[in-house]
Amino acid sequence: MKRYRPGLITLICTLLISLVAASCNSPVEPDPGPTPGGLVIAWFNGNAYTVDLYFPESDSLVTGAYTTGDIPNDIISHEEGRIAVLNSTSSSVQVFDVNSTGGELFHIDLPTGSNPYQMSWDGNHLWVTLLLTSQVAKVDLSSGGSVTTIDVKANPTSITSTGSRVFVGHGMSYPDPSVTGGITVLDASTGDVLDSIATPDNVCSMRYFSETGMVHAMTYSYIGDGLISIVNPISMEILTQINTGGSPGYPVEAGSGFAAGDGWSSGSVYFYNEAGVLTDTWDTGASSTCGLACIGDSMYITDQVVDLVYIADWTSKVMLDSLSAGDGPQGILAVER
Repeated sequence: MKRYRPGLITLICTLLISLVAASCNSPVEPDPGPTPGGLVIAWFNGNAYTVDLYFPESDSLVTGAYTTGDIPNDIISHEEGRIAVLNSTSSSVQVFDVNSTGGELFHIDLPTGSNPYQMSWDGNHLWVTLLLTSQVAKVDLSSGGSVTTIDVKANPTSITSTGSRVFVGHGMSYPDPSVTGGITVLDASTGDVLDSIATPDNVCSMRYFSETGMVHAMTYSYIGDGLISIVNPISMEILTQINTGGSPGYPVEAGSGFAAGDGWSSGSVYFYNEAGVLTDTWDTGASSTCGLACIGDSMYITDQVVDLVYIADWTSKVMLDSLSAGDGPQGILAVER
Protein backbone atom coordinates (compact mmCIF):
# COMPACT_ATOMS: atom_id res chain seq x y z
CA MET A 1 0.00 0.00 0.00
CA LYS A 2 1.36 3.41 -0.96
CA ARG A 3 2.03 5.65 2.05
CA TYR A 4 1.98 9.48 2.09
CA ARG A 5 4.17 11.58 4.28
CA PRO A 6 2.31 13.60 6.98
CA GLY A 7 3.61 16.82 5.46
CA LEU A 8 2.18 15.96 2.07
CA ILE A 9 -1.20 15.05 3.56
CA THR A 10 -1.30 18.39 5.38
CA LEU A 11 -0.46 20.23 2.16
CA ILE A 12 -3.20 18.41 0.20
CA CYS A 13 -5.79 19.13 2.91
CA THR A 14 -4.79 22.79 3.02
CA LEU A 15 -5.15 23.08 -0.77
CA LEU A 16 -8.55 21.38 -0.72
CA ILE A 17 -9.83 23.66 2.06
CA SER A 18 -8.58 26.71 0.13
CA LEU A 19 -10.32 25.56 -3.05
CA VAL A 20 -13.60 24.91 -1.23
CA ALA A 21 -13.47 28.28 0.48
CA ALA A 22 -12.72 30.03 -2.80
CA SER A 23 -15.59 28.29 -4.56
CA CYS A 24 -18.03 29.20 -1.77
CA ASN A 25 -17.12 32.88 -1.61
CA SER A 26 -16.48 33.55 -5.30
CA PRO A 27 -18.81 31.46 -7.48
CA VAL A 28 -17.50 31.00 -10.99
CA GLU A 29 -19.55 32.78 -13.64
CA PRO A 30 -20.62 30.83 -16.74
CA ASP A 31 -18.30 31.00 -19.72
CA PRO A 32 -19.13 34.01 -21.91
CA GLY A 33 -20.23 33.30 -25.44
CA PRO A 34 -22.81 34.22 -28.11
CA THR A 35 -26.21 32.54 -28.06
CA PRO A 36 -28.28 31.19 -30.99
CA GLY A 37 -30.69 33.55 -32.76
CA GLY A 38 -34.44 33.92 -32.53
CA LEU A 39 -36.88 33.84 -29.64
CA VAL A 40 -35.51 32.99 -26.18
CA ILE A 41 -37.31 31.15 -23.37
CA ALA A 42 -35.66 32.07 -20.06
CA TRP A 43 -36.32 30.80 -16.55
CA PHE A 44 -34.65 31.08 -13.17
CA ASN A 45 -33.81 28.13 -10.95
CA GLY A 46 -34.72 29.11 -7.41
CA ASN A 47 -32.54 26.53 -5.65
CA ALA A 48 -29.55 26.60 -8.01
CA TYR A 49 -29.31 30.42 -8.29
CA THR A 50 -28.99 30.23 -12.06
CA VAL A 51 -30.86 31.17 -15.25
CA ASP A 52 -31.33 28.71 -18.12
CA LEU A 53 -32.00 29.69 -21.74
CA TYR A 54 -33.80 27.70 -24.45
CA PHE A 55 -33.83 28.67 -28.13
CA PRO A 56 -36.82 27.06 -29.93
CA GLU A 57 -35.66 27.85 -33.47
CA SER A 58 -32.45 25.87 -33.07
CA ASP A 59 -33.70 23.55 -30.29
CA SER A 60 -30.71 24.66 -28.21
CA LEU A 61 -30.62 24.59 -24.41
CA VAL A 62 -28.04 26.53 -22.37
CA THR A 63 -28.15 25.48 -18.73
CA GLY A 64 -26.62 27.79 -16.15
CA ALA A 65 -26.31 30.64 -18.64
CA TYR A 66 -26.12 33.16 -15.79
CA THR A 67 -25.51 33.10 -12.05
CA THR A 68 -28.06 35.01 -9.98
CA GLY A 69 -27.89 36.42 -6.48
CA ASP A 70 -29.20 34.57 -3.44
CA ILE A 71 -32.76 33.24 -3.73
CA PRO A 72 -34.05 34.65 -7.03
CA ASN A 73 -37.75 35.49 -6.77
CA ASP A 74 -38.86 36.99 -10.09
CA ILE A 75 -37.83 37.50 -13.73
CA ILE A 76 -39.03 39.96 -16.38
CA SER A 77 -38.03 41.22 -19.81
CA HIS A 78 -37.91 45.01 -19.72
CA GLU A 79 -36.60 45.60 -23.22
CA GLU A 80 -35.76 43.55 -26.29
CA GLY A 81 -32.92 41.14 -25.62
CA ARG A 82 -32.61 41.89 -21.91
CA ILE A 83 -33.94 40.29 -18.74
CA ALA A 84 -33.96 41.41 -15.12
CA VAL A 85 -33.80 39.00 -12.18
CA LEU A 86 -34.90 39.96 -8.67
CA ASN A 87 -32.95 38.43 -5.78
CA SER A 88 -34.51 38.19 -2.34
CA THR A 89 -31.76 37.50 0.20
CA SER A 90 -29.05 39.45 -1.61
CA SER A 91 -31.52 42.34 -2.19
CA SER A 92 -30.64 43.20 -5.77
CA VAL A 93 -31.84 43.40 -9.36
CA GLN A 94 -29.53 41.97 -12.01
CA VAL A 95 -29.71 42.76 -15.72
CA PHE A 96 -28.54 40.26 -18.36
CA ASP A 97 -28.25 40.38 -22.15
CA VAL A 98 -29.64 37.16 -23.68
CA ASN A 99 -27.48 37.64 -26.78
CA SER A 100 -24.56 36.24 -24.81
CA THR A 101 -23.99 34.08 -21.76
CA GLY A 102 -21.68 34.83 -18.85
CA GLY A 103 -21.76 37.72 -16.42
CA GLU A 104 -24.39 40.34 -15.71
CA LEU A 105 -24.48 43.68 -17.52
CA PHE A 106 -24.99 45.46 -14.19
CA HIS A 107 -26.96 45.19 -10.96
CA ILE A 108 -28.78 47.60 -8.69
CA ASP A 109 -28.76 47.18 -4.93
CA LEU A 110 -32.03 47.39 -3.01
CA PRO A 111 -32.37 48.05 0.75
CA THR A 112 -30.56 45.37 2.75
CA GLY A 113 -32.87 42.96 4.57
CA SER A 114 -35.97 44.22 2.73
CA ASN A 115 -36.70 40.84 1.06
CA PRO A 116 -37.56 42.04 -2.48
CA TYR A 117 -40.49 39.88 -3.55
CA GLN A 118 -41.96 40.68 -6.98
CA MET A 119 -41.47 43.32 -9.65
CA SER A 120 -43.21 45.02 -12.58
CA TRP A 121 -41.93 47.13 -15.49
CA ASP A 122 -44.09 50.05 -16.67
CA GLY A 123 -41.95 51.12 -19.62
CA ASN A 124 -40.06 53.74 -17.62
CA HIS A 125 -39.43 52.35 -14.15
CA LEU A 126 -39.18 49.04 -12.37
CA TRP A 127 -41.48 48.64 -9.37
CA VAL A 128 -40.48 46.19 -6.62
CA THR A 129 -42.30 45.07 -3.48
CA LEU A 130 -40.14 45.02 -0.34
CA LEU A 131 -41.91 42.51 1.89
CA LEU A 132 -40.11 43.01 5.20
CA THR A 133 -39.98 46.82 5.20
CA SER A 134 -43.59 47.47 4.07
CA GLN A 135 -42.40 49.47 1.08
CA VAL A 136 -42.23 49.44 -2.69
CA ALA A 137 -39.16 50.57 -4.59
CA LYS A 138 -39.28 52.69 -7.75
CA VAL A 139 -36.12 51.83 -9.67
CA ASP A 140 -34.45 53.58 -12.59
CA LEU A 141 -33.38 50.42 -14.38
CA SER A 142 -30.16 51.62 -15.93
CA SER A 143 -26.55 51.21 -14.87
CA GLY A 144 -26.14 53.28 -11.71
CA GLY A 145 -29.88 53.94 -11.60
CA SER A 146 -31.58 55.49 -8.58
CA VAL A 147 -33.89 53.74 -6.10
CA THR A 148 -36.78 55.54 -4.39
CA THR A 149 -38.78 53.81 -1.63
CA ILE A 150 -42.46 54.43 -0.85
CA ASP A 151 -44.18 53.30 2.35
CA VAL A 152 -47.28 51.12 1.94
CA LYS A 153 -49.47 48.85 4.05
CA ALA A 154 -47.75 45.79 5.52
CA ASN A 155 -47.08 42.52 3.66
CA PRO A 156 -46.56 43.89 0.13
CA THR A 157 -46.11 40.86 -2.13
CA SER A 158 -47.35 41.26 -5.71
CA ILE A 159 -47.22 44.34 -7.93
CA THR A 160 -48.21 45.56 -11.39
CA SER A 161 -48.39 48.94 -13.11
CA THR A 162 -50.47 50.53 -15.85
CA GLY A 163 -47.95 53.33 -16.31
CA SER A 164 -49.91 55.96 -14.39
CA ARG A 165 -51.03 53.76 -11.51
CA VAL A 166 -49.29 51.08 -9.46
CA PHE A 167 -51.23 48.21 -7.89
CA VAL A 168 -49.66 46.65 -4.79
CA GLY A 169 -51.05 43.33 -3.57
CA HIS A 170 -50.74 42.36 0.08
CA GLY A 171 -50.06 38.86 1.39
CA MET A 172 -51.62 36.99 4.25
CA SER A 173 -50.36 37.37 7.82
CA TYR A 174 -46.61 37.70 7.16
CA PRO A 175 -44.77 39.49 8.55
CA ASP A 176 -47.77 41.38 10.00
CA PRO A 177 -50.59 39.02 11.09
CA SER A 178 -53.11 41.88 11.17
CA VAL A 179 -52.94 42.26 7.36
CA THR A 180 -54.47 39.46 5.28
CA GLY A 181 -54.81 40.85 1.77
CA GLY A 182 -56.18 43.64 -0.40
CA ILE A 183 -54.67 45.93 -3.06
CA THR A 184 -53.24 49.42 -2.54
CA VAL A 185 -53.36 51.74 -5.57
CA LEU A 186 -50.59 54.32 -5.92
CA ASP A 187 -50.10 57.30 -8.21
CA ALA A 188 -47.00 56.34 -10.20
CA SER A 189 -45.64 59.87 -10.42
CA THR A 190 -46.12 60.94 -6.79
CA GLY A 191 -46.37 57.68 -4.85
CA ASP A 192 -49.57 58.92 -3.18
CA VAL A 193 -52.19 56.37 -2.20
CA LEU A 194 -55.24 56.77 -4.45
CA ASP A 195 -57.45 53.97 -3.18
CA SER A 196 -57.61 50.44 -1.78
CA ILE A 197 -59.41 47.43 -3.21
CA ALA A 198 -60.88 44.77 -0.92
CA THR A 199 -59.82 41.51 -2.54
CA PRO A 200 -59.96 38.07 -0.91
CA ASP A 201 -57.01 37.10 1.30
CA ASN A 202 -53.45 36.76 0.04
CA VAL A 203 -52.86 38.53 -3.28
CA CYS A 204 -50.07 36.25 -4.50
CA SER A 205 -49.57 37.67 -8.01
CA MET A 206 -50.94 40.32 -10.37
CA ARG A 207 -50.57 41.38 -13.98
CA TYR A 208 -51.83 44.27 -16.06
CA PHE A 209 -52.79 43.28 -19.61
CA SER A 210 -52.47 46.36 -21.81
CA GLU A 211 -54.37 44.65 -24.66
CA THR A 212 -57.58 44.48 -22.62
CA GLY A 213 -56.82 47.24 -20.11
CA MET A 214 -57.50 45.03 -17.09
CA VAL A 215 -55.56 43.95 -13.99
CA HIS A 216 -55.76 40.28 -13.00
CA ALA A 217 -55.24 39.58 -9.29
CA MET A 218 -54.65 36.00 -8.13
CA THR A 219 -55.60 35.14 -4.54
CA TYR A 220 -55.67 31.99 -2.44
CA SER A 221 -55.17 30.83 1.16
CA TYR A 222 -53.93 27.28 0.49
CA ILE A 223 -57.30 25.57 0.98
CA GLY A 224 -58.48 25.29 -2.63
CA ASP A 225 -60.15 28.72 -2.57
CA GLY A 226 -58.14 30.32 -5.37
CA LEU A 227 -59.93 33.24 -7.03
CA ILE A 228 -58.93 35.35 -10.03
CA SER A 229 -60.26 38.90 -9.72
CA ILE A 230 -60.61 41.04 -12.86
CA VAL A 231 -59.99 44.64 -11.79
CA ASN A 232 -60.77 47.80 -13.77
CA PRO A 233 -57.69 49.98 -13.13
CA ILE A 234 -59.58 53.20 -13.90
CA SER A 235 -62.62 52.73 -11.65
CA MET A 236 -60.52 50.54 -9.29
CA GLU A 237 -63.41 48.07 -8.95
CA ILE A 238 -63.52 44.29 -9.13
CA LEU A 239 -65.65 43.51 -12.20
CA THR A 240 -65.86 39.75 -11.85
CA GLN A 241 -64.15 36.79 -10.19
CA ILE A 242 -63.26 33.29 -11.38
CA ASN A 243 -63.22 30.44 -8.87
CA THR A 244 -60.45 27.98 -9.78
CA GLY A 245 -60.67 25.72 -6.75
CA GLY A 246 -56.88 25.79 -6.55
CA SER A 247 -53.91 28.12 -6.17
CA PRO A 248 -53.58 30.15 -9.39
CA GLY A 249 -50.19 31.65 -10.13
CA TYR A 250 -48.92 34.35 -12.47
CA PRO A 251 -51.32 34.69 -15.46
CA VAL A 252 -50.40 34.77 -19.17
CA GLU A 253 -52.31 35.31 -22.39
CA ALA A 254 -53.39 32.13 -24.20
CA GLY A 255 -55.07 32.89 -27.50
CA SER A 256 -58.08 35.11 -26.90
CA GLY A 257 -58.15 34.11 -23.22
CA PHE A 258 -55.78 33.60 -20.34
CA ALA A 259 -54.06 30.81 -18.43
CA ALA A 260 -52.52 30.35 -14.97
CA GLY A 261 -50.71 27.39 -13.45
CA ASP A 262 -51.58 25.96 -10.06
CA GLY A 263 -48.25 26.95 -8.61
CA TRP A 264 -46.61 24.35 -6.38
CA SER A 265 -49.96 22.78 -5.48
CA SER A 266 -50.60 20.54 -8.49
CA GLY A 267 -49.99 20.03 -12.20
CA SER A 268 -53.15 21.85 -13.27
CA VAL A 269 -53.44 24.79 -15.66
CA TYR A 270 -56.52 27.04 -15.47
CA PHE A 271 -57.96 28.65 -18.61
CA TYR A 272 -60.33 31.57 -18.18
CA ASN A 273 -61.64 34.79 -19.71
CA GLU A 274 -62.40 38.29 -18.49
CA ALA A 275 -66.14 37.60 -18.63
CA GLY A 276 -65.62 35.60 -15.43
CA VAL A 277 -65.73 32.10 -16.93
CA LEU A 278 -63.35 29.26 -16.09
CA THR A 279 -63.30 27.73 -19.58
CA ASP A 280 -61.15 24.69 -18.82
CA THR A 281 -58.91 23.03 -16.24
CA TRP A 282 -56.14 20.90 -17.68
CA ASP A 283 -54.41 18.27 -15.56
CA THR A 284 -51.02 18.24 -17.30
CA GLY A 285 -49.69 15.27 -15.31
CA ALA A 286 -46.81 17.40 -14.07
CA SER A 287 -45.87 17.53 -10.39
CA SER A 288 -46.30 21.30 -10.31
CA THR A 289 -46.99 24.18 -12.68
CA CYS A 290 -44.98 27.00 -11.15
CA GLY A 291 -44.63 29.20 -14.21
CA LEU A 292 -46.12 29.49 -17.70
CA ALA A 293 -45.01 31.14 -20.94
CA CYS A 294 -47.19 31.03 -24.08
CA ILE A 295 -46.04 31.61 -27.65
CA GLY A 296 -48.74 30.85 -30.20
CA ASP A 297 -49.94 27.30 -29.57
CA SER A 298 -46.83 26.45 -27.53
CA MET A 299 -46.82 26.58 -23.73
CA TYR A 300 -43.69 26.26 -21.59
CA ILE A 301 -44.34 25.01 -18.05
CA THR A 302 -41.82 24.96 -15.19
CA ASP A 303 -42.00 22.02 -12.77
CA GLN A 304 -39.86 22.83 -9.75
CA VAL A 305 -40.49 19.44 -8.12
CA VAL A 306 -38.74 17.34 -10.79
CA ASP A 307 -36.51 20.08 -12.32
CA LEU A 308 -38.06 20.02 -15.78
CA VAL A 309 -39.55 22.53 -18.19
CA TYR A 310 -42.31 21.02 -20.32
CA ILE A 311 -43.20 22.04 -23.86
CA ALA A 312 -46.90 21.57 -24.60
CA ASP A 313 -49.54 22.35 -27.22
CA TRP A 314 -52.04 24.10 -25.00
CA THR A 315 -54.77 24.11 -27.66
CA SER A 316 -54.88 20.30 -27.83
CA LYS A 317 -53.74 19.84 -24.19
CA VAL A 318 -50.84 17.58 -25.18
CA MET A 319 -47.37 17.47 -23.63
CA LEU A 320 -44.81 17.41 -26.46
CA ASP A 321 -41.38 17.37 -24.82
CA SER A 322 -39.41 18.25 -21.71
CA LEU A 323 -36.18 20.13 -21.04
CA SER A 324 -33.74 19.49 -18.21
CA ALA A 325 -33.55 22.50 -15.93
CA GLY A 326 -31.45 23.50 -12.96
CA ASP A 327 -32.58 22.91 -9.39
CA GLY A 328 -36.04 24.38 -8.80
CA PRO A 329 -37.17 26.07 -12.08
CA GLN A 330 -39.85 28.67 -11.30
CA GLY A 331 -40.45 31.96 -13.12
CA ILE A 332 -40.34 31.74 -16.93
CA LEU A 333 -40.88 34.11 -19.85
CA ALA A 334 -40.34 34.53 -23.60
CA VAL A 335 -37.85 37.19 -24.67
CA GLU A 336 -38.09 38.82 -28.09
CA ARG A 337 -34.96 39.99 -29.87
